[in-house]
Amino acid sequence: MSTSERWSDSSEPGLFAGDVDVRETMRLFDYDADVPLDVQVGSTTQADDLSAVDISYDDSTGRRAVASLVSRPGVRGPGIVISHGGSADGRHYFVPEAIALAELGFTVLLTASFFPRHGDITASTDATRANIRTQRRGLDVLVEWAGADPARLGFFGHSSGAFQGAWLSAVEPRLTGLVLVSGGAGTLVRVAESDLTESEKTGPYLTYLHRFDPAHFVAVAGRRRLLFQHGSKDPVIPRAEARRLYEAAAPPRRWLEYPCDHGMTAVHPQARRDRAEFFSSL
Repeated sequence: MSTSERWSDSSEPGLFAGDVDVRETMRLFDYDADVPLDVQVGSTTQADDLSAVDISYDDSTGRRAVASLVSRPGVRGPGIVISHGGSADGRHYFVPEAIALAELGFTVLLTASFFPRHGDITASTDATRANIRTQRRGLDVLVEWAGADPARLGFFGHSSGAFQGAWLSAVEPRLTGLVLVSGGAGTLVRVAESDLTESEKTGPYLTYLHRFDPAHFVAVAGRRRLLFQHGSKDPVIPRAEARRLYEAAAPPRRWLEYPCDHGMTAVHPQARRDRAEFFSSL
């Protein structure tokens, strides 16, 4: 059972009093789409009529992005990028959901993201930009290499993947729907502060990091729809932070809540069904 709010379709912007020039930060996520993808295929698994392929591709800077493509070959359906949480490769957590979506006719790309320890402005910025290039070039892979429908592209991110979804919602016009699961406003700085030494807390890092708060980005209006999912027993992302992110978002937006914790929101059966229904409506 989930707690739900109807779709909010007001044309008003989100309820976020912006104190950051989000346009300047958005420019950090630009990339050169003309660079060849140079997709390289690794291991391939066939099961029934589905195919799972490990691939790498050029993120437009020469860096190799890593991902797994799950699809039904020959089917031209919607394309979905799934981004895991955490700071290391967590694609395996969402393989079952990728398979379930592929069985429904979706072409699904599970991307790998990596974040360093908090504290170094350059390292954090470089990793954030690299991860967003991974996601944006992943959309190129879905359309140009895997044959997904370019008019029906979606994104699902959990935890730190939800932060990436928030950033993408502002800069990626091809996305018609995004599901942000277990994300929050103010969470990024709060979590970073808990990881820093006392001397690091007084430096410029936290002030700089605030410019990447997801609330700045979901407040940017666009044609995309945003579905927010949250676990009512989540000890990592307090409900107040999750609600602030939702309330910051420019419509159309919807809130769904489930009786589970942080990790279970990613695999809760009703949450998965709600995501599949949402993506089917793209």
